[in-house]
Parts: sequence; C-alpha cells; structure tokens
Amino acid sequence: MLRWAVLLLLVPVMMFGQHRGRSGSVPPPPSASPDFKDVVATFAGVLKNVTKKEITIDVDESHEIMTFRRTKETKFTSDGAEVKASGIDLESHITVDAKQDPDSKLRAVAVKAGPDARPAAK
Repeated sequence: MLRWAVLLLLVPVMMFGQHRGRSGSVPPPPSASPDFKDVVATFAGVLKNVTKKEITIDVDESHEIMTFRRTKETKFTSDGAEVKASGIDLESHITVDAKQDPDSKLRAVAVKAGPDARPAAK
C-alpha cells in the first residue's frame, strides 16, 4: 500500500518535470554568422548536373559531390564571356564562387568554365 502511495505522489512530479514551457522551447536553427555574410569561397571540380535551382559538381581534391543553389543572380562564363547555363557542357572542369545563405546552404554566385577554371598544376 505504501508503494502505491509513493508511486501516486511521484507520477505527477515526474510528469511536471518533463513539461517544457515557453521558456524551454526549442531554440531557432543556427544561421550564418553575420561576420561571414559576404565571404565568397571558390570550389573547383567537374560539372555533373545543372537544373533551374541547383548546380552539382564533383570536387577535385576530395571527389565529394557538392550541390549549390542557383538563383537568377548566378552568372555563368566560359572563356571569359557570359553564357547561359546550357552553354557549359557537363563533365567540363569549372570553378564555382559561392556564398553562404542564412540557412547555411551554399549559393552559387559565379560559375566559370574554360582556361580560368583549369586545375592548378601540382
């Protein structure tokens, strides 16, 4: 009988301890640090796919597949001249200049093909 009394007293306490109020709500997702808002990183690799929303490359050094967001501001150049995305052949060696969006995904700013995008000699 004493066990049941203790159990009946502990159950409400345990339930209250697991309750999360507004002060214990889930924190917002991390965002890009304001310090790195305008930093541009350059990635070199082989063009694997281009869609209206994404650019996919196989990175030279690590052979990892990376995907970048594509926006209407993304500029494509080949041999120094601006071209449409379809003007760059798949499996071409390219460089992608990218910025980090507030949700930490990479957004392509410029995609370059031709002599400027050739890998450096080792």
